Amino acid sequence: MNGAIRTDHRGGVLRGIGASPGIAIGRVLVLEGPRTPIVRLDRTPEQAEREVVRFSRAIRGAWRQLRALRDRVRSEAGESYARVFEAQILILKDRSLFGETVNLIRGERVNAEWAFHSVVGRFIRIFQSLGDQDVKERGTDVEDVEARVQSILGGGRRIRDLDGLDEEVILATANLSPSDAAALNRRHVIGLALDFGGATSHTAIIATGMGIPAVSGLRDGSRRLRSGDRVVLDGCSGTIVVEPDDEELRLWHERRDRLAQRDRDRSALRELPAVTLDGSRIRLMANIELLDETLDARRWGAEGIGLFRSEFLEIRGSDHSAAEEIHFDTYRQLVERTRPHEVVIRTLDSGGEHEPVLVDGRADANPALGMRGIRHSLKNRESFRAQLRGILRAGSHGRVRVLLPMVGSVEEVREARGAIREASESLAREGIPFDPSVPVGIMIEVPAAVMIADRLAHEVDFFSVGTNDLIQYVLAVDRTNESVAFLHRPLHPAILRMLRRVAEAGERGGLRVSVCGEMAADPLAAVVLLGLGFSELSVTPAAIPGVKEVIRRVPMSEARSIAAEALGLDTAGEIEDRVRDRILALLPAEYACPI
Repeated sequence: MNGAIRTDHRGGVLRGIGASPGIAIGRVLVLEGPRTPIVRLDRTPEQAEREVVRFSRAIRGAWRQLRALRDRVRSEAGESYARVFEAQILILKDRSLFGETVNLIRGERVNAEWAFHSVVGRFIRIFQSLGDQDVKERGTDVEDVEARVQSILGGGRRIRDLDGLDEEVILATANLSPSDAAALNRRHVIGLALDFGGATSHTAIIATGMGIPAVSGLRDGSRRLRSGDRVVLDGCSGTIVVEPDDEELRLWHERRDRLAQRDRDRSALRELPAVTLDGSRIRLMANIELLDETLDARRWGAEGIGLFRSEFLEIRGSDHSAAEEIHFDTYRQLVERTRPHEVVIRTLDSGGEHEPVLVDGRADANPALGMRGIRHSLKNRESFRAQLRGILRAGSHGRVRVLLPMVGSVEEVREARGAIREASESLAREGIPFDPSVPVGIMIEVPAAVMIADRLAHEVDFFSVGTNDLIQYVLAVDRTNESVAFLHRPLHPAILRMLRRVAEAGERGGLRVSVCGEMAADPLAAVVLLGLGFSELSVTPAAIPGVKEVIRRVPMSEARSIAAEALGLDTAGEIEDRVRDRILALLPAEYACPI
């Protein structure tokens, strides 16, 4: 939904974006608390040194708070959600952020608040100028870190801790940072209504992990709602029903109870295979980026790791031998934890999901279309060689596949395979154990790769479709841009036709073909993917039970029929409605909330 709100909200409906699934029923608490303006104060040299000490203590205090939050989220929601705070801890450890602030305090003799705010502002402007979604989220993390440090410098408590609550409330506010979301009093905050943000923001990720239903993108919803309003918040559809009557309330309570029972039933699916009603076997794997997430993958019943995002490894400096050892040790642990299943390791996609790439010393102006993925690896051969040697060596400890990102031409594949051969030959000469037959695949996420998929199939062993980038490139839509996010439609006719083309090219070439983007994590869209010819899906670990349950309730013959009908329709809206109607007709009523 696009966030439009009905103006007659008294007894009416507010519509936003479903950010965290579930239903919350209760009274609203509107949270207001604009940040105190930060002003510049001149200091003497002696005072400036005291400001440096005060700033250092604030950084240490923020670090301790974030570690506590990380540990709390890890214990309550799992490692995959705690990684948001790992990123913020790394920001606090950033030497340039700390060093530039200290230099500004001393150089201009100003207060710590003003210096830190000025330095952070430069960082945030860089992130906001870049187009990639995950880079933009890094900017949000920096803002969250600044708010925490400024709060400590000001000697105040975080207003959103809300420790004093003694009743259940649905919190309505303009925005909520990830760490504020994690610090909420979960005994009493049962839902979140946010004016800003989307379904893929870090706050949404934390809310999902903590089991708090949330609706975002309400624009001015926090001004339209009033503290004390009785509401129903549906984090599945992005709807808030204000002052429902008794009969409506009874129906919402029943639906909430059915959803709760559905979630309990899913826990029994972990050991069961993903098999359609007519016997088609589907492989469900996990997307991860940290070693500890293998625990989440195993807990939710993943059949291996379908995507390991290696760019989240902390490898710095120019010592390629040391880098190789970090790669090898990480991947060895990964395959040993995943045995007997296999691991697909994506080579570095620097500049796309991890951080801005510096090109000739400058930040890439448009990293989504710049020096990232396989382009970056082929330009940085020694780093690429170190990673490839680490992957090949790990192959001697378990089942490994190597995945090349952002491929757009046959030339890139051949050049990369040449680098893999060179890495293999060097390991053989040195007598180091490795697997010489590690399968090599490519990400299909560039439209050019779709159009030459039949040619690429002769060059590789498997395809993995990255729907996140593919949809962005095909539809020319930045899903983080609120003005066009509603145009980000996975079931757009163009996307379905491209997916069918890839699946058919893979089948003709005898390749394994999987989907590892967010589209596969939506159980309804997953059925369409099966019907288009994909028999392997890789999703975030927590999404596995929902996808598996729908797969087990739908015949493959019906999935093919649904996909064929969808391909014959003209608009994304028509396809979404038809797919939803046909699939939900096969499922219990509570699947109106598919995730």
